[in-house]
Amino acid sequence: MRKKVLAALLAAAVAGTTVFAGTAVFAAENTEEAKAEGGNITIAETADPQNINPLYVIDQTSFDMMQALYSPFFEIVNGEMYYGNGLCESVTANDDASEFTLKLKDGLKWHDGEPLTADDVVFTMQVLVDEKQNVPYASYGYVNDKAVEAEKVDDLTVKLSLGSSSAGFLGGLSQVYCIPKHIYEGVENIGESDLNNNPVGNGPFKFEEYKSGEYFKVTKFDDYFQDVNLDSITFKIVKDSSSANAALASGDLDARLISADDYDTVSAYDNVNINTYNSGRVNAMFMNELNEDLQDVKVRQAIAYALNKEEFCQFAFLSEDYAEPADSVFTPDTLYYAKPDNTYDNDPAKAQELLSEAGKTSLSLNLMYISTDKTMESEALYVQSALANVGITVNLVPTDESTFKNKTKDPECTDYDLVLSFYTLGEEPSLYADMCSSDSRTNYSRIKDTDLDALWEKGNSTADETERGEIYKEIQNTINDNMYIYPIAYSNGFYAVNKEFGGFDECLLKTIYYDYSKIYTLAE
Repeated sequence: MRKKVLAALLAAAVAGTTVFAGTAVFAAENTEEAKAEGGNITIAETADPQNINPLYVIDQTSFDMMQALYSPFFEIVNGEMYYGNGLCESVTANDDASEFTLKLKDGLKWHDGEPLTADDVVFTMQVLVDEKQNVPYASYGYVNDKAVEAEKVDDLTVKLSLGSSSAGFLGGLSQVYCIPKHIYEGVENIGESDLNNNPVGNGPFKFEEYKSGEYFKVTKFDDYFQDVNLDSITFKIVKDSSSANAALASGDLDARLISADDYDTVSAYDNVNINTYNSGRVNAMFMNELNEDLQDVKVRQAIAYALNKEEFCQFAFLSEDYAEPADSVFTPDTLYYAKPDNTYDNDPAKAQELLSEAGKTSLSLNLMYISTDKTMESEALYVQSALANVGITVNLVPTDESTFKNKTKDPECTDYDLVLSFYTLGEEPSLYADMCSSDSRTNYSRIKDTDLDALWEKGNSTADETERGEIYKEIQNTINDNMYIYPIAYSNGFYAVNKEFGGFDECLLKTIYYDYSKIYTLAE
């Protein structure tokens, strides 16, 4: 069904028609209870933001906060184009989907009162592909190594010329957020600019105040294009999960994303509801090929064979209610998901055989993970125990979140051999290249594979559905056969919210994508 829906989306675009209507896709929770006017919600985050500029956000904390300040062009939700919280009124395409026309909603404004127009969209697309600006999402502005050209048609209309057809272009464009031309024009290094410390956005809330290590506060933007229920949101930085849980119980915190380890504790709180949803998240282990030993595919395969995925998930997530074993780097709801041919699961004898063939019978590896993440800690302990059974010593390297982010984004870092992480990339398969292509921003395994890079490019530019499906099946098998990434689990998401608030079902557009304008305080 998902394939048919996304194929229909592309077919509609190729036909030159508006791609799906901008109607709500979720029903509000607590619909029989009245909303109170205004209010403030305090949401927990585990670290300080790194960069709030949407073209430079690469960490979850910054992304959470950024979404309160900026609106996307559109979202793709459950396989459909969704314009509800987006800047676009419509997206249309020419006959071969090599040109897309974006029509903006009328009356859009930046938080400083300046109008948001086609000039801002053209400027954003130009910054995206400007090599001097080093935008992490630059690949979304290229098709077949050619930069997408943006042309202003009128104040509300922009034509994007791709040069050739691209089945994955809309998925990538949904990840791009507009930045203000009148703020950043002429700035040589936007990503490092002090202007990012006082962001001027276009979303439901505007920047109010930030105190490092304490909080990041945003307040209601009165000129937003749709209703905003709350007066403000305070993102409170609480690094320790036990402290965050206690704050939830006392009412000092109103909402936080919790792990499976926290579920039983938090579910006992009388003042909290837990929202369970499909997180679209993959928990995975990456193997750093800057380590000479891990450059041998037999060693990487041996590590995979040494692990029992079902046992792994049970140990780390406590129950299949919280997560299920992952077999592909794609989630099952990703377009063209396919279970790889070889799962490498639970064969310690085969692991030892491969290590012997590789001449690596005595290895010592450093495994890095975020110290405050209980699930990661459990994953790390399991890996240490399982690999010890095949003669591999694993040294645990718990790291604070800020240091973790700095090390994983450093392409020359050799402080870790194995690293635990997770990612959420949605339904468009071309976006998964971020995790496993030679020059991608989150290539934690530091792979260099030109053949795989070519497959990613081919999958993104191929329009035929059957051919594209075969390409992405080959991609999943290639990653798996080479064991570039060891997928651990597809985990559920748990968002704990104080019972004084409603609207979460509408707020959560998909996985980690939020429309904060939908949250409201319940009337007493």
